[in-house]
This record gives sequence, structure tokens and C-alpha cells, in this order.
Amino acid sequence: MFQLWKLVLLCGLLAGTSASLLDNLGKDVLRKLKTGLEKGLDNLDRTLQTIFQQLKTDFRLPQESNTSEDILNTEETKNLLEEFISGIFQVVYRLTGVKISDLHILDLTLEATSESSADVEIPITAHINVKLPVLGEIVDLALNLVLQFSVSVETDETGVSQVVVEECRNNQHSISLTVLGRRIGVLREFVDFAVNLVNEVLSLVTHYELCPEVRGLLESLDAEYVKNRIAFQCWRLKTATDVFFQVNFGKPSRDSEEYR
Repeated sequence: MFQLWKLVLLCGLLAGTSASLLDNLGKDVLRKLKTGLEKGLDNLDRTLQTIFQQLKTDFRLPQESNTSEDILNTEETKNLLEEFISGIFQVVYRLTGVKISDLHILDLTLEATSESSADVEIPITAHINVKLPVLGEIVDLALNLVLQFSVSVETDETGVSQVVVEECRNNQHSISLTVLGRRIGVLREFVDFAVNLVNEVLSLVTHYELCPEVRGLLESLDAEYVKNRIAFQCWRLKTATDVFFQVNFGKPSRDSEEYR
């Protein structure tokens, strides 16, 4: 049986108005999403705030337990973070029809950029299915999303240190989408539309929801934990540099000599 959406879009193609139809549909989807983001997605799903508070408790663990464990990559922390971000995307699905599932957090990294700052990256993989009004299911995509943050440790006049995370920017994430399959009969024009729409949805959700929430989590990290991680990486880099110069030039690097 010839489906209604195919008939509508075929007529649109014949009339030369399909681009306009898709443009209007995309604007409607993004308008609903922006309205939800303005209200706050945690207001649409109260469980998100509960998970967020549990994550903040876990992120403070080094200070409370004096442990050297890598709190960023414990199973409990990663599972909670996956649950939290999946919860955000479930709300996004209700608003947009873009379903993001099978989400996994890979190992978080903290790389020193100076003796008091570091870059934190959170790599995420997921499966995306796009199902929109009129069009129905269009395409399946594989998502690779990397959230990027710049953190530093600052000490005030009283000697109290705290973690400071740079304000969210539009370009502090990378999105990679791979087409896994599309519904039979769906034209390439509609697949391209779906991919572009998913990019816009992810960019909006990342900038206005994911980034601020994760930024809040990182700022709750124990300052001593972050300082120790940064100091260890700086020491390891200096040691590796010293070995390189010793092996290749028969003497340590000037930086290593100055450091000593």
C-alpha cells in the first residue's frame, strides 16, 4: 500500500516544493526543542535532577575518602553519567522525534595543559533513529560525540582552592554521524535533511543542556584531586622529555635541568 507520506512528498517533489516542506518541518522540530530547552529539560523529567545530585556526590568522593582512585572513570560514575545523559536524550526524543539510544561513555581523559590547568574530554557513542511527523522513520545513524572542557585550579586569598571550568562555547564539542541504514524508498534528499537536523539538535542540546550540566559536575570535583592529576602528568611529561634528551643527546633537557 502506498503510504501517505510518500504521496505527500512525491507531490512536493513534482511541484518543486519539497525543500520548503522539509524546511518547515525542520523549523517546527527545532522550535519545539528550543522551547523545551528554555524551560529546562530537568523540569520535564524530574528524575534528571536526582541523578545529577548523585553524580555530584560521587565527584566529591576523593575529598571525602582521601582515595587516589580515578573518580572520573569508576564504573559507578560512568554508569550514572550514562543514565543522566540518556535521560536528557529521552526528553529530546519526546520533543523532536530524534531517538538517541544505546549510549555509552568511553574513558574520560584529563590532560594537563599547564601546571594548573587541563583539558577534559568525555567521548560518547550512541545509536540514533530519526522518526518525524509525515515522514515516519527515515534513517539510522551512529553517533560519536566528544564533549571538551578546559579546567583549572584557582586559589583565593585565604588559601582555599577550587576547580574552575571555562564557560560553555559553541565549538567545544565534536559531532560525527555515520549513516547505518535508511528506510527503503527514502530519497537521498530526505536522508541529508535528517542528518543535518540531527546535527542541529545535538548542537543545541550540547550547548544549552549537556555542557552546563557537565560543567557543574566538573566544578564539584575536589581541587586537590585535580591538582594531583595535573602534577602527575606534568612530572611524567618532564621525565619522558628528560629520557628522550638523555638517549638522543647524552644529556637531560634544559627544562629538566631547570626543574631540578
